[in-house]
Amino acid sequence: MQKLLPAIAAIVLLLFPVCARCAPAKPALEVLVLGSGGPRPFGRAASSFIVLLDGTPRILVDAGPGAFLRIGELNLDLDNVDTVLLTHLHIDHSADLAAFFNARALSADGPIVYNIFGPDGAGLFPKTSRFVDLLVGKGGAFEYQKTFGADETFAVHDLAISLNSPSTKIVDKDGLLVEEIATHHGDCPSVAYRISYKGAVLVFSGDMDGSALANLEQLAKNADLLIFNCAVLDPPNSPSQLYDLHTPPKKIGEAAHLSGVKSLLLSHTAPDVEGQEVAVRKSIRASYAGPVAFATDKLWVPVGK
Repeated sequence: MQKLLPAIAAIVLLLFPVCARCAPAKPALEVLVLGSGGPRPFGRAASSFIVLLDGTPRILVDAGPGAFLRIGELNLDLDNVDTVLLTHLHIDHSADLAAFFNARALSADGPIVYNIFGPDGAGLFPKTSRFVDLLVGKGGAFEYQKTFGADETFAVHDLAISLNSPSTKIVDKDGLLVEEIATHHGDCPSVAYRISYKGAVLVFSGDMDGSALANLEQLAKNADLLIFNCAVLDPPNSPSQLYDLHTPPKKIGEAAHLSGVKSLLLSHTAPDVEGQEVAVRKSIRASYAGPVAFATDKLWVPVGK
């Protein structure tokens, strides 16, 4: 019988040839949640995402603490990650950026050119180009990084932070379109991003308060997936000062409805928010009828059809 198995297999393949069209199509646009927590250490990584195009990791969105660990656990291939989108420069969204550079360089087989985007500076927060320079530039904390692995070039773009600034296109290449608009996160400059690829659209809110919702609604118009950071409960169930930084669930639902997004993923959630999941969903449902999910570390989400 053992001798007959190869012949039987050959006959089966002849009678029933494998058809590539019979296999499920790989989504053109996907997002992988590296970190769904923050800002306090609740046992999850802080905010960070990898965006995949045609199954290949290409874009890093934020780099909160724990992103480096999740990249290793998932055995991600970083060889084609050449775009970094930073929503703002709080520690829980940017502290693992240098660790990401290190991981990427140590596995590279040639020069790396990064396109890095983030907010301009204000108050206690440097502009993004200065932030990257302080990390890996001349005299920076990790100046050695450029000599430790691959030859690296950092093209850093500082984005407008006034709420009156128009939405702009920052990447438009090979079918990939990335747009941004200013938001508001207390005294910390912040931006939101829209990623479009092969008919699928993904939007990241970043951390923002309610004063910038009109900008986000414009950016997220008819998106397939809006990832909204949900760090507080509806008033008065979270500390009052947090409402100067974050958007509560009721307002998230209203924004999702007004922008016409097809689905909503809540991230950057703390235990007090997760513990009130039923109430959070009910609050969002008052305005928004689409699918609502809560992000977890290592969650892999296809975007669009």
